[in-house]
Amino acid sequence: MLNVVASVENARKIYKLSVKHNLTVDPALDEIFDSIPRATIIPGFAFKLKDYQSEGVAWLEKTNGTGILADEMGLGKTVQIMAYAHKNNMFPMLVVLPNTLKFNWRNEIIAMTGLTYRINIIGKSYSKKQTAIRAAKNPNVVYSKIPTPGCDIYVINYDILNTNCEKIEKLGIKFMVCDESHKCKNPNAKRTQAMQRLATGSYEIKEKKIRRTINVGRGVDAVTLMTGTPIINRPIELWTSVKTVASWVPNFSKFTNFAYGFCGATKGSHGWDFSGSNNEELLNSLLTKHCMLRRLKVDVLTELPPKTYRVIPLDFDRAEYDRVEQAFHGVDWKGGVEAMLRMGVNAPTSDERIVAIQKLREIAGAAKLASAVEWIQDFTEQGEKLVVFAHNRTVIETIKIELEKDEAYRGNIGVIYGGVTDEDRAAAVASFQNDPAMRVIIVGIQAGGFGLTLTAASSVAFIQLPWSPAEIAQCGDRIHRVGQTANQVTIYSLVAEGTIDETMAGMLINKGVVIDAVMDAGRSVNTFDLSIA
Repeated sequence: MLNVVASVENARKIYKLSVKHNLTVDPALDEIFDSIPRATIIPGFAFKLKDYQSEGVAWLEKTNGTGILADEMGLGKTVQIMAYAHKNNMFPMLVVLPNTLKFNWRNEIIAMTGLTYRINIIGKSYSKKQTAIRAAKNPNVVYSKIPTPGCDIYVINYDILNTNCEKIEKLGIKFMVCDESHKCKNPNAKRTQAMQRLATGSYEIKEKKIRRTINVGRGVDAVTLMTGTPIINRPIELWTSVKTVASWVPNFSKFTNFAYGFCGATKGSHGWDFSGSNNEELLNSLLTKHCMLRRLKVDVLTELPPKTYRVIPLDFDRAEYDRVEQAFHGVDWKGGVEAMLRMGVNAPTSDERIVAIQKLREIAGAAKLASAVEWIQDFTEQGEKLVVFAHNRTVIETIKIELEKDEAYRGNIGVIYGGVTDEDRAAAVASFQNDPAMRVIIVGIQAGGFGLTLTAASSVAFIQLPWSPAEIAQCGDRIHRVGQTANQVTIYSLVAEGTIDETMAGMLINKGVVIDAVMDAGRSVNTFDLSIA
């Protein structure tokens, strides 16, 4: 018999070996794992964890940061990841994500840890002026087209991961996180191969119907895949995930084991078809026992606030914006925004500040549309429904046109704006409420900010913001009302990074929180800066 020190690390190794070789797992291992301290307050971490989040951090410590964190959307997966990384000094750290989430992660990391860590946002560099502005705002953030050595946290989008693999491999990454990891469900996609190369040191390619493994060296020791929807349609989509984080489980060690075991394998005239499903209970048992942590909102409902505000900064081509902003140099932007928030549509159009703000809002709004559409697709891809609010009919129609370029959205987007007949309005609402295929409804703020019930969604997103917190609340109440089963709604503001758009969102939300504190005893929670009570 082999005797070893009763540590979490040794218990983890013994557990994996036992599972891999079909040996009986010693019950004493669970006692060691249960001894991992649960902490809601972590020194140097500005966010107080909820109980289920502290359990999540302990689970990450149990698994050495390797597994699938599959909590339902809205339960704070990013908070748990950063709390684990901060508590256990898991740096340098690599975060791989959709392009639209880069700045959101940056903001959340800074809100949680301040200036503790040097962050590298990879994929784009800026002009000297913009670099200086961004450095003044976030001095610990570096923007570059390729990875900048010497940073603590590297943030990169899936689209450019493949071309940066060799550079990333030289950074000595200790912890790798893939947000919205279901985007790597296709084993033949470049992004999936790049993810697996970095995570495990090897990946597969398909040549003339034959799969071949490419080995490039050692991967990252700790890899967490984050997604609220590990499966979008069928079990086969899980293969790349379990292969990446749990190949030591016999059922997940080979494609044939997984595909024939869980994917309803049938042989037809064109070969094997793995698009089906079988042994669902066994698959769920293996996932939850060995490599996946999943909690639903209904499980932790008492710990969630009823309403959450979030600002999502989006990147965009800023050439025209910067040129016009320079032309209005010296304008009192803050004073102008305060005047518009105070007077709304009654603000004097002759005021130089108002003219400048309106013009820049218009430019920022148009420039961010492509990123906003991408964000909407990323969000609804997980099966969540979303109510999108905008002022301008042209903006509404443009979003619809862009979304419908994807066949999945064609004929499945509702629109409500001025001029839509009562019959069409009612039909759009009915379809959104009852048809699972309709995941998006785009609503004009004036035409649909009241009198609608859209409780099939638990989130709204503003592409264009109204001029008062009351209008934001009114629009949010289309989903936050009787009939809403989620008991929590999230109100997103999609803003153009570093523009009047972002300034206005911050001021609106802060003003709204003050109103909430007076009218509703602060029950609505502002997470613009993650200062959650």
